[in-house]
Amino acid sequence: MNFFQKLILALLQAILEWLPVSSEGFLMLTAINIFGESADAAFSLAIYFHLGTALAVLAKYWRTYWDALVKDHDILRLLIISTISTGIIGIPLYLLLGEVFTEVTGMAITLIIGITLIITATLLRFGKLNASDKLEMKDRNLLDEFALGACQGFAILPGISRSGTTVSFLLLRGFKREDAFKMSFIISLPAVIGAILFDIIFGSGNTTTVLGWDYFALMLIVAVVAYFMMSGLLKFAKKLSFDKICYILGGITIILVILFYIFS
Repeated sequence: MNFFQKLILALLQAILEWLPVSSEGFLMLTAINIFGESADAAFSLAIYFHLGTALAVLAKYWRTYWDALVKDHDILRLLIISTISTGIIGIPLYLLLGEVFTEVTGMAITLIIGITLIITATLLRFGKLNASDKLEMKDRNLLDEFALGACQGFAILPGISRSGTTVSFLLLRGFKREDAFKMSFIISLPAVIGAILFDIIFGSGNTTTVLGWDYFALMLIVAVVAYFMMSGLLKFAKKLSFDKICYILGGITIILVILFYIFS
């Protein structure tokens, strides 16, 4: 994959991370079906490109992280508990996906992503329809933090939106939308760092492909674009029905795969 193709994926990550439509799923769909990348290499690219948006989160909420380290043990507990539960769910799924991606075709992965986009749409719709918008961030408990991290862990599955899943869970629990988005964002940084470190140590061998000379330049581009687009896209996200978008895109993906197998 050349630099221009990676740049397109990087920009997709910078934009889609803030929208509940699974940036990982769309990056993999693009890398596999347009750029001809293998499923396991596309999966690694999707994981590593999250570092750029994680840096944007760090830039926006750096004081929250600093306070968590020096005085705000309440936020520190949220980060620790959610990260542990993310690992409990995410690591086994990561290892399973590593096996799956070496055995199945790109079209099969595309079909899976189409199905998981439908699941994301259903979660978004259920969360939107049943939200009570009454609890604040300080009202959470240990079970909320563990369940929130578990929801984030399931988002390792391509097509399952991390922000969509975590925000939907918090809305269903009754948290206010602004607090739900903030909690979803701040727990993402340690999870992304952990996922990248785990991939470097136990990954499928794509580290040298991903961490080329251009990787750090691309991460800087992602971080800058994502930081300046974060607030605007969040406001944009509140106005659109992303459940309908995920239903449509997931349905189109599934139909195209079926047509491909019928006429190939």
